[in-house]
Amino acid sequence: MELAPGVETVADLPAAYIRRLRALVLADTHLGFEEEAAQQGLYVPRIQLLRTMEVLRQGLDLTGADWVILAGDVKHSFSRLLRSEREELSRVFQYLVRERSVRVTVVRGNHDNYLPIVAKDYGVEIVQELYEKGVLVTHGHRKPQGGYPGRVEVVVIGHEHPSLRLRDRLGYVAKLPAFLSAPYPALQARLVVLPAVGQYQTGTTISLSPDTYLSPILREEVPLAEVKPYVLAEELGVLEFPELALLEDLLDQVEL
Repeated sequence: MELAPGVETVADLPAAYIRRLRALVLADTHLGFEEEAAQQGLYVPRIQLLRTMEVLRQGLDLTGADWVILAGDVKHSFSRLLRSEREELSRVFQYLVRERSVRVTVVRGNHDNYLPIVAKDYGVEIVQELYEKGVLVTHGHRKPQGGYPGRVEVVVIGHEHPSLRLRDRLGYVAKLPAFLSAPYPALQARLVVLPAVGQYQTGTTISLSPDTYLSPILREEVPLAEVKPYVLAEELGVLEFPELALLEDLLDQVEL
């Protein structure tokens, strides 16, 4: 399913394929989350790494991509490099660089302090933004910096962890991750927002209120009424929804 020109969903994975770059792009793996949660007295199953590895494996197998772009917040802790973060980052980079032999670029997010300590051992490129062949990948915690060598046609971000609340016929409410696609008038481009790979990062509930969003791009530069959600529903695949203007009265009661 095409989210923007040349940017496609990959089966039912929280990742996209950028055809012109032969690149698999994903965001917000938040490796090490479980260790930081445990230090705060919250003990949760250690699934972030397993989920990340499975998304990468399936995504590479399905697309044949030779470039993986991690669009920020690869690790979780702001203030340090946790033991589990070092181990899990090493596992991911070892798999991508030495086992799959793909190019790896990290577009730095606001959680990615100390990540270069591990990345340098694997030759992983770290950038603040990535511009290539009309595609701009940035984490999304700040607005694009500008000064690109060519026209920006597509902007891909993470950071937001968007999700849509769906209610079934029995009244059960599920919060399901979603891609977002929207016009980006400031750059005359198309914006794609990636869902989080991290299972514990349920993130922002999609709405028409700018105040509910984390990214200044969505809060200030995108017409929210024209945002189109693509929901990842287990066993159902990617479900395309109408633009938010048409969902205004249903955003909290869409039936699954």
